[in-house]
Amino acid sequence: MDTQEKFVHSGPQYPYGSEPQYQQQTYQQQPMMQEQPQPPVGTRAFPGPTAYGEQGGKWQASLCDCSPCTSCLLAWCLPCILLGQTSERIRDPSMQTADMMNSDCMIHGLITCFTGCGWIYAMMKRNEIRERYNIEGGGCSDCCVSFWCSCCALIQQDNEVKLRQQKAQPIAQGYQSHPGMQMPAPAYQPHQ
Repeated sequence: MDTQEKFVHSGPQYPYGSEPQYQQQTYQQQPMMQEQPQPPVGTRAFPGPTAYGEQGGKWQASLCDCSPCTSCLLAWCLPCILLGQTSERIRDPSMQTADMMNSDCMIHGLITCFTGCGWIYAMMKRNEIRERYNIEGGGCSDCCVSFWCSCCALIQQDNEVKLRQQKAQPIAQGYQSHPGMQMPAPAYQPHQ
């Protein structure tokens, strides 16, 4: 190992006007730690399907694919319902308990009716989908797509969730409480 000699001033222990006194100290240089390679930004942490569906990569659904026809009509006439449907599909991929008039639908509809800026809420949902499935991209592209191509963006988001959820792995085991986490039943004490 390399050694380096450094001179360290021992402090202001000398009278004013005289030379400072230095002490020689020897330090041993520690070997440098090797940094662990980090995965590139935008790559998936969990390869393959997970409980959320396929992770990582680019958008699998095309922005210019306006199929199915029902999604196209909803995006053009009632975009709030398509946004609500996509949100429900994220929560319940089977769509058995789907409620198209959910809170996301209402919020988007109200923002659109009163301000005309429903695209901002759709952009936030797009960002949420991108983060959930670890899709490449950023806020600037989400903003541009949601503003300039709002109908196509809503259709792409719905199709993307459908594609990603097809590859979702079911959760094998539900929540199991640990014995130490159970709350004891309250003791009943009759009043006398």
